[in-house]
Amino acid sequence: MAEAPRKPSAKTALLLGLKILLSLALFAWLFANVKWENIETTIAHARPEWLVGAFLLLFTSNLGGTLQWNRLLRAAGIELPFWKVVGYYHVGLFFNNFLPANVGGDFARILDASRASAASRATAFSTVLLDRMIGTVALASLAVLTTLPAIDQFHLAAIYTGVLGFFCLSVFMLWAILHPRLLASIEVILDRVGLGRLKPALDQLSEQLALYRGQRRLFMELFAIALSVQVMRIGVHVLVGRALGLDVETAYFFLFVPLLAVIVSLPISFNGIGVREGAGILLFGLVGLDRGSAFSLQFTTYLVAFAVSLIGGVVFLVRIPHRRAESRIPRRPEE
Repeated sequence: MAEAPRKPSAKTALLLGLKILLSLALFAWLFANVKWENIETTIAHARPEWLVGAFLLLFTSNLGGTLQWNRLLRAAGIELPFWKVVGYYHVGLFFNNFLPANVGGDFARILDASRASAASRATAFSTVLLDRMIGTVALASLAVLTTLPAIDQFHLAAIYTGVLGFFCLSVFMLWAILHPRLLASIEVILDRVGLGRLKPALDQLSEQLALYRGQRRLFMELFAIALSVQVMRIGVHVLVGRALGLDVETAYFFLFVPLLAVIVSLPISFNGIGVREGAGILLFGLVGLDRGSAFSLQFTTYLVAFAVSLIGGVVFLVRIPHRRAESRIPRRPEE
Protein backbone atom coordinates (compact mmCIF):
# COMPACT_ATOMS: atom_id res chain seq x y z
CA MET A 1 0.00 0.00 0.00
CA ALA A 2 2.89 2.34 0.68
CA GLU A 3 3.92 2.26 -2.98
CA ALA A 4 0.69 3.83 -4.27
CA PRO A 5 1.75 7.51 -4.12
CA ARG A 6 4.56 7.01 -6.65
CA LYS A 7 2.40 7.51 -9.74
CA PRO A 8 1.51 11.16 -8.97
CA SER A 9 5.23 11.82 -8.35
CA ALA A 10 6.14 10.40 -11.76
CA LYS A 11 3.46 12.54 -13.39
CA THR A 12 4.75 15.61 -11.57
CA ALA A 13 8.29 14.88 -12.74
CA LEU A 14 7.05 14.49 -16.33
CA LEU A 15 5.21 17.84 -16.20
CA LEU A 16 8.28 19.52 -14.75
CA GLY A 17 10.40 18.05 -17.53
CA LEU A 18 8.00 19.37 -20.17
CA LYS A 19 8.09 22.83 -18.60
CA ILE A 20 11.87 22.83 -18.65
CA LEU A 21 11.85 21.74 -22.30
CA LEU A 22 9.47 24.58 -23.16
CA SER A 23 11.71 27.10 -21.40
CA LEU A 24 14.75 25.74 -23.26
CA ALA A 25 12.88 25.88 -26.57
CA LEU A 26 11.86 29.48 -25.97
CA PHE A 27 15.39 30.45 -25.09
CA ALA A 28 16.63 28.72 -28.24
CA TRP A 29 14.20 30.86 -30.24
CA LEU A 30 15.37 33.97 -28.41
CA PHE A 31 19.00 33.06 -29.02
CA ALA A 32 18.32 32.79 -32.75
CA ASN A 33 16.24 35.95 -33.05
CA VAL A 34 17.84 38.46 -30.69
CA LYS A 35 21.06 40.43 -31.23
CA TRP A 36 22.93 39.68 -28.03
CA GLU A 37 25.61 42.29 -28.58
CA ASN A 38 22.92 44.99 -28.48
CA ILE A 39 21.52 43.53 -25.25
CA GLU A 40 24.98 43.53 -23.64
CA THR A 41 25.54 47.14 -24.64
CA THR A 42 22.11 48.25 -23.41
CA ILE A 43 22.48 46.60 -20.00
CA ALA A 44 26.11 47.69 -19.57
CA HIS A 45 25.11 51.35 -20.04
CA ALA A 46 22.15 51.22 -17.66
CA ARG A 47 21.93 54.23 -15.33
CA PRO A 48 22.64 52.98 -11.79
CA GLU A 49 20.51 55.60 -10.02
CA TRP A 50 17.37 54.33 -11.77
CA LEU A 51 18.31 50.71 -10.99
CA VAL A 52 18.75 51.60 -7.32
CA GLY A 53 15.32 53.24 -7.43
CA ALA A 54 13.86 50.07 -8.96
CA PHE A 55 15.55 47.97 -6.25
CA LEU A 56 14.13 50.16 -3.47
CA LEU A 57 10.65 50.25 -5.00
CA LEU A 58 10.58 46.47 -5.36
CA PHE A 59 11.75 46.08 -1.77
CA THR A 60 8.95 48.45 -0.71
CA SER A 61 6.44 46.35 -2.63
CA ASN A 62 7.77 43.29 -0.78
CA LEU A 63 7.13 45.08 2.50
CA GLY A 64 3.54 45.50 1.28
CA GLY A 65 3.42 41.78 0.51
CA THR A 66 4.82 41.07 3.97
CA LEU A 67 2.13 43.27 5.54
CA GLN A 68 -0.53 41.34 3.63
CA TRP A 69 0.78 37.97 4.87
CA ASN A 70 1.27 39.33 8.40
CA ARG A 71 -2.40 40.37 8.59
CA LEU A 72 -3.38 36.80 7.67
CA LEU A 73 -0.97 35.38 10.25
CA ARG A 74 -2.46 37.54 12.99
CA ALA A 75 -6.00 36.63 11.93
CA ALA A 76 -4.98 32.97 12.38
CA GLY A 77 -3.55 33.69 15.83
CA ILE A 78 0.12 33.65 14.78
CA GLU A 79 1.73 36.66 16.45
CA LEU A 80 5.24 37.34 15.15
CA PRO A 81 7.39 40.49 15.12
CA PHE A 82 7.05 42.22 11.78
CA TRP A 83 10.81 42.13 11.15
CA LYS A 84 10.72 38.35 11.42
CA VAL A 85 7.88 38.13 8.92
CA VAL A 86 9.88 40.36 6.56
CA GLY A 87 12.80 37.93 6.84
CA TYR A 88 10.60 34.86 6.27
CA TYR A 89 8.94 36.52 3.26
CA HIS A 90 12.29 37.25 1.61
CA VAL A 91 13.62 33.76 2.34
CA GLY A 92 10.58 32.49 0.42
CA LEU A 93 11.40 34.84 -2.47
CA PHE A 94 14.99 33.60 -2.48
CA PHE A 95 13.98 29.94 -2.79
CA ASN A 96 11.47 30.81 -5.52
CA ASN A 97 14.46 31.46 -7.79
CA PHE A 98 15.51 27.83 -7.75
CA LEU A 99 12.41 25.71 -7.26
CA PRO A 100 9.48 25.30 -9.70
CA ALA A 101 6.13 27.09 -9.42
CA ASN A 102 7.18 29.06 -6.29
CA VAL A 103 6.34 25.95 -4.23
CA GLY A 104 9.74 26.00 -2.56
CA GLY A 105 9.29 29.56 -1.36
CA ASP A 106 5.80 28.87 -0.06
CA PHE A 107 7.00 25.74 1.74
CA ALA A 108 9.82 27.75 3.36
CA ARG A 109 7.32 30.33 4.61
CA ILE A 110 5.06 27.61 6.02
CA LEU A 111 7.93 26.00 7.89
CA ASP A 112 9.25 29.31 9.22
CA ALA A 113 5.87 30.52 10.46
CA SER A 114 5.07 27.21 12.17
CA ARG A 115 8.53 26.87 13.75
CA ALA A 116 8.50 30.40 15.13
CA SER A 117 5.06 30.08 16.73
CA ALA A 118 2.85 27.62 18.54
CA ALA A 119 0.80 27.13 15.37
CA SER A 120 0.52 23.91 13.40
CA ARG A 121 1.73 23.67 9.83
CA ALA A 122 -1.89 23.46 8.67
CA THR A 123 -2.48 26.91 10.21
CA ALA A 124 0.62 28.35 8.55
CA PHE A 125 -0.36 26.70 5.26
CA SER A 126 -3.78 28.35 5.36
CA THR A 127 -2.17 31.81 5.64
CA VAL A 128 0.21 31.21 2.72
CA LEU A 129 -2.58 29.72 0.58
CA LEU A 130 -4.86 32.71 1.12
CA ASP A 131 -1.98 35.14 0.68
CA ARG A 132 -1.22 33.60 -2.71
CA MET A 133 -4.88 33.54 -3.79
CA ILE A 134 -5.58 37.16 -2.79
CA GLY A 135 -2.48 38.28 -4.68
CA THR A 136 -3.63 36.35 -7.75
CA VAL A 137 -7.10 37.91 -7.64
CA ALA A 138 -5.56 41.39 -7.31
CA LEU A 139 -3.26 40.75 -10.28
CA ALA A 140 -6.12 39.40 -12.38
CA SER A 141 -8.34 42.37 -11.48
CA LEU A 142 -5.64 44.86 -12.42
CA ALA A 143 -4.97 43.05 -15.69
CA VAL A 144 -8.68 43.13 -16.59
CA LEU A 145 -8.75 46.90 -16.06
CA THR A 146 -5.43 47.94 -17.57
CA THR A 147 -5.56 45.66 -20.61
CA LEU A 148 -9.02 46.87 -21.64
CA PRO A 149 -7.69 49.74 -23.85
CA ALA A 150 -5.52 47.25 -25.76
CA ILE A 151 -8.51 45.41 -27.24
CA ASP A 152 -9.08 47.91 -30.05
CA GLN A 153 -5.66 49.58 -30.17
CA PHE A 154 -3.65 46.36 -30.56
CA HIS A 155 -6.37 43.87 -31.52
CA LEU A 156 -5.93 41.75 -28.40
CA ALA A 157 -9.52 40.61 -28.05
CA ALA A 158 -8.56 36.93 -27.85
CA ILE A 159 -5.90 37.59 -25.22
CA TYR A 160 -8.31 39.76 -23.25
CA THR A 161 -10.81 36.90 -23.25
CA GLY A 162 -8.09 34.77 -21.69
CA VAL A 163 -7.42 37.45 -19.07
CA LEU A 164 -11.13 37.53 -18.21
CA GLY A 165 -11.08 33.76 -17.89
CA PHE A 166 -8.04 33.96 -15.60
CA PHE A 167 -9.84 36.54 -13.46
CA CYS A 168 -12.99 34.43 -13.17
CA LEU A 169 -10.97 31.33 -12.33
CA SER A 170 -8.93 33.11 -9.65
CA VAL A 171 -12.08 34.54 -8.02
CA PHE A 172 -13.75 31.12 -8.11
CA MET A 173 -10.72 29.44 -6.55
CA LEU A 174 -10.58 31.98 -3.72
CA TRP A 175 -14.30 31.45 -3.08
CA ALA A 176 -13.92 27.68 -3.35
CA ILE A 177 -11.19 27.27 -0.74
CA LEU A 178 -13.35 29.20 1.74
CA HIS A 179 -16.48 27.24 0.91
CA PRO A 180 -17.33 24.83 3.76
CA ARG A 181 -18.36 21.98 1.46
CA LEU A 182 -15.39 22.01 -0.91
CA LEU A 183 -12.89 20.08 1.18
CA ALA A 184 -15.53 17.51 2.06
CA SER A 185 -16.02 16.89 -1.66
CA ILE A 186 -12.25 16.63 -2.16
CA GLU A 187 -12.06 14.07 0.65
CA VAL A 188 -14.66 11.89 -1.10
CA ILE A 189 -12.62 11.99 -4.32
CA LEU A 190 -9.37 11.20 -2.52
CA ASP A 191 -10.97 8.29 -0.72
CA ARG A 192 -12.10 6.81 -4.05
CA VAL A 193 -8.57 7.00 -5.50
CA GLY A 194 -6.94 5.45 -2.43
CA LEU A 195 -5.68 8.65 -0.79
CA GLY A 196 -8.12 8.70 2.09
CA ARG A 197 -5.23 8.99 4.57
CA LEU A 198 -5.01 12.70 3.64
CA LYS A 199 -8.41 13.32 5.24
CA PRO A 200 -7.08 14.33 8.71
CA ALA A 201 -4.79 16.95 7.17
CA LEU A 202 -7.63 18.34 5.03
CA ASP A 203 -9.95 18.42 8.04
CA GLN A 204 -7.36 20.46 9.93
CA LEU A 205 -6.93 22.80 6.96
CA SER A 206 -10.71 23.24 6.74
CA GLU A 207 -10.81 24.22 10.40
CA GLN A 208 -8.11 26.84 9.84
CA LEU A 209 -9.78 28.29 6.74
CA ALA A 210 -13.01 28.59 8.72
CA LEU A 211 -11.31 31.36 10.73
CA TYR A 212 -11.42 33.63 7.69
CA ARG A 213 -14.99 33.01 6.51
CA GLY A 214 -17.17 36.08 6.77
CA GLN A 215 -14.28 38.51 7.41
CA ARG A 216 -15.16 40.84 4.55
CA ARG A 217 -13.38 43.85 6.00
CA LEU A 218 -10.16 41.90 6.34
CA PHE A 219 -10.36 40.71 2.75
CA MET A 220 -11.07 44.22 1.47
CA GLU A 221 -8.00 45.51 3.32
CA LEU A 222 -5.85 42.70 1.98
CA PHE A 223 -7.15 43.22 -1.55
CA ALA A 224 -6.25 46.93 -1.36
CA ILE A 225 -2.73 46.05 -0.15
CA ALA A 226 -2.32 43.45 -2.91
CA LEU A 227 -3.40 45.97 -5.56
CA SER A 228 -0.90 48.54 -4.30
CA VAL A 229 1.83 45.87 -4.41
CA GLN A 230 1.00 45.10 -8.05
CA VAL A 231 1.03 48.79 -8.99
CA MET A 232 4.44 49.25 -7.37
CA ARG A 233 5.77 46.31 -9.36
CA ILE A 234 4.61 48.00 -12.55
CA GLY A 235 6.60 50.99 -11.33
CA VAL A 236 9.68 48.78 -11.04
CA HIS A 237 9.42 48.03 -14.77
CA VAL A 238 9.05 51.75 -15.49
CA LEU A 239 12.22 52.56 -13.53
CA VAL A 240 14.17 49.75 -15.24
CA GLY A 241 13.00 51.09 -18.60
CA ARG A 242 14.30 54.54 -17.65
CA ALA A 243 17.59 53.00 -16.51
CA LEU A 244 18.02 51.38 -19.92
CA GLY A 245 17.06 54.56 -21.74
CA LEU A 246 14.06 52.97 -23.45
CA ASP A 247 11.57 55.30 -25.11
CA VAL A 248 8.33 53.74 -23.86
CA GLU A 249 5.46 55.76 -22.42
CA THR A 250 4.53 54.94 -18.82
CA ALA A 251 0.97 54.12 -19.87
CA TYR A 252 2.20 51.17 -21.91
CA PHE A 253 3.84 49.64 -18.85
CA PHE A 254 0.46 49.71 -17.11
CA LEU A 255 -1.03 48.19 -20.25
CA PHE A 256 1.41 45.30 -20.66
CA VAL A 257 3.07 44.47 -17.32
CA PRO A 258 -0.06 43.06 -15.60
CA LEU A 259 -0.75 41.02 -18.75
CA LEU A 260 2.83 39.78 -18.70
CA ALA A 261 2.49 38.82 -15.03
CA VAL A 262 -0.66 36.81 -15.81
CA ILE A 263 1.11 35.00 -18.66
CA VAL A 264 4.17 34.23 -16.52
CA SER A 265 1.97 32.93 -13.67
CA LEU A 266 0.53 30.23 -15.93
CA PRO A 267 2.12 26.84 -15.14
CA ILE A 268 3.47 26.28 -18.65
CA SER A 269 7.22 26.79 -18.12
CA PHE A 270 9.89 26.55 -15.44
CA ASN A 271 9.30 29.62 -13.26
CA GLY A 272 8.30 31.67 -16.31
CA ILE A 273 11.79 31.43 -17.83
CA GLY A 274 11.62 32.08 -21.55
CA VAL A 275 7.91 32.90 -21.41
CA ARG A 276 8.65 36.15 -19.58
CA GLU A 277 11.16 37.33 -22.17
CA GLY A 278 9.28 36.00 -25.20
CA ALA A 279 5.97 37.56 -24.17
CA GLY A 280 7.75 40.82 -23.37
CA ILE A 281 9.23 40.91 -26.86
CA LEU A 282 5.83 40.33 -28.47
CA LEU A 283 3.90 42.83 -26.33
CA PHE A 284 6.39 45.70 -26.20
CA GLY A 285 7.09 45.11 -29.88
CA LEU A 286 3.55 46.40 -30.46
CA VAL A 287 4.73 49.88 -29.41
CA GLY A 288 7.90 49.85 -31.47
CA LEU A 289 10.42 48.38 -29.03
CA ASP A 290 12.95 46.18 -30.81
CA ARG A 291 13.56 42.60 -29.65
CA GLY A 292 16.88 43.34 -27.99
CA SER A 293 15.50 46.26 -25.98
CA ALA A 294 12.38 44.32 -24.95
CA PHE A 295 14.52 41.37 -23.85
CA SER A 296 16.84 43.71 -21.93
CA LEU A 297 13.84 45.21 -20.13
CA GLN A 298 12.51 41.86 -18.95
CA PHE A 299 15.90 40.36 -18.15
CA THR A 300 17.12 43.41 -16.21
CA THR A 301 13.88 43.54 -14.25
CA TYR A 302 14.42 39.88 -13.38
CA LEU A 303 17.98 40.70 -12.24
CA VAL A 304 16.63 43.45 -9.97
CA ALA A 305 14.11 41.00 -8.49
CA PHE A 306 16.87 38.43 -7.99
CA ALA A 307 19.04 41.05 -6.26
CA VAL A 308 16.22 41.92 -3.85
CA SER A 309 15.59 38.24 -3.14
CA LEU A 310 19.23 37.88 -2.06
CA ILE A 311 18.15 39.60 1.15
CA GLY A 312 16.37 36.34 1.91
CA GLY A 313 19.50 34.38 1.03
CA VAL A 314 21.50 36.40 3.56
CA VAL A 315 18.81 35.89 6.21
CA PHE A 316 18.83 32.14 5.52
CA LEU A 317 22.63 31.89 5.87
CA VAL A 318 22.79 34.03 9.01
CA ARG A 319 20.27 31.88 10.87
CA ILE A 320 21.85 28.50 10.01
CA PRO A 321 23.68 28.26 13.37
CA HIS A 322 20.42 28.98 15.19
CA ARG A 323 18.60 26.35 13.10
CA ARG A 324 21.26 23.77 13.97
CA ALA A 325 20.91 24.49 17.67
CA GLU A 326 17.12 24.40 17.36
CA SER A 327 17.22 21.01 15.59
CA ARG A 328 18.74 19.44 18.70
CA ILE A 329 15.62 20.30 20.67
CA PRO A 330 12.76 17.77 20.19
CA ARG A 331 9.84 19.40 18.38
CA ARG A 332 6.35 18.98 19.78
CA PRO A 333 4.11 16.67 17.74
CA GLU A 334 1.68 18.26 15.24
CA GLU A 335 -1.74 18.86 16.69
